[in-house]
Amino acid sequence: MMSSPSASQVRPSGALLSLLPRSRGLLRGALVSGSLFALGACDDASSAARESPDAGEAAVAAEWHLVGPVEIVPVPEDYRFDPSIDEEGPAAAEADPILALHDGGVDGRFGVLYVDYEESAEYVASYDLAAVAATARSLAQRGFAEGSEASDPIVTARGLSNDVDNRISFEDWSLTHSTLRKVGRVGGGCTGALFGNRLVLTAAHCIFDEYGDYHANNTFQARRNGSEVPYGTVTSQGAVYPIAFKNDGCNTNYTAACVKNDWAILVLPANPWAQSPSGAPGYLGFAWAGDSTVASWATRNIGYPGCSKAQAPSPCTSNVAYGDLSCAGVAPALSDPDSRWPLYGTNGKMRTGCDTSPGHSGGPIYSYSPGENGPYLIGNTVWNQCNSSTCAWDTEYSSAGIRISETLFDYMVNLRATYP
Repeated sequence: MMSSPSASQVRPSGALLSLLPRSRGLLRGALVSGSLFALGACDDASSAARESPDAGEAAVAAEWHLVGPVEIVPVPEDYRFDPSIDEEGPAAAEADPILALHDGGVDGRFGVLYVDYEESAEYVASYDLAAVAATARSLAQRGFAEGSEASDPIVTARGLSNDVDNRISFEDWSLTHSTLRKVGRVGGGCTGALFGNRLVLTAAHCIFDEYGDYHANNTFQARRNGSEVPYGTVTSQGAVYPIAFKNDGCNTNYTAACVKNDWAILVLPANPWAQSPSGAPGYLGFAWAGDSTVASWATRNIGYPGCSKAQAPSPCTSNVAYGDLSCAGVAPALSDPDSRWPLYGTNGKMRTGCDTSPGHSGGPIYSYSPGENGPYLIGNTVWNQCNSSTCAWDTEYSSAGIRISETLFDYMVNLRATYP
């Protein structure tokens, strides 16, 4: 969750490197090019396609392009990184034109960055945009955007948000509550929500440390409740996130422009719940719609606040989930169109009245409004939003995040079919 501005130290990350194709462990696919290449080259020989394993019959496979090795930095289990928005800082980092090419939808394609934690390597995964969209429509009709089961409703009336923290603690709720168990604590002091058996939606800044390096503790603990971890601790095998997040330098200098690209998806290993004391937690559905429809949806929020951080609930218990179940009763406000994927000109930033604080980053903005099998993920929390000139945290819109756009929805559907 974003906090007030403060300076941060910057350490350079790995540069683009050449690759001699060989058998790799990432996603257990194989590079198929037979010669040296660099990502900086633009001809056909400069890219290598790989087949994604476990891909569902209808899923669209990615073409994989090696960026290079990266450093995966060990951090303490209780590590927490809450980057501040640098309003006065330097301009965005100089963009790499090749990464921008994959990001910009050239020739009907789009790309995301994939960091492989097992191999300490970074890749671009490039997709055919039209194929993903067409496949997503078919998969959605087959229920690939629905939750794993009907969820127990959380029905608790709360007051308005203006200058009042309306979050409640879920510490005394059932550890197996069918909504709460699909939300968990993400390593790095963040929150995430399962939208597939192996897929966790969170925030991009949650996978980096304060120097811009990937941190090694990208774990997910479904329904973490203080010292209780009823579904165990699962370490992700990798993560995908927008190329623009790193290409604009958001990992080292988080500016106001970075918020619109601040989402990431953790990919859990196969059979992630095999050692879970409580079995598989299941997963939430997810939904998208046009502006006017989304603005009519009632929103809710769940997160794991850092008890030592500003705006933490009082009283606050560490590693316990808190939720705002009314979000001030205000409709989501959509703003800040952006032409880059996954927004493509749509209003991608979603302000809500959900009370949040550092630690909620990546946590679900969800709603029962989109359908009968709710709740549905409709976005993720990224920062505290103040709408007044004094920023006294007393406005109806108290937080903001990334809305699930049509393109991101299509991609999420495709990922669920790829990683069952």
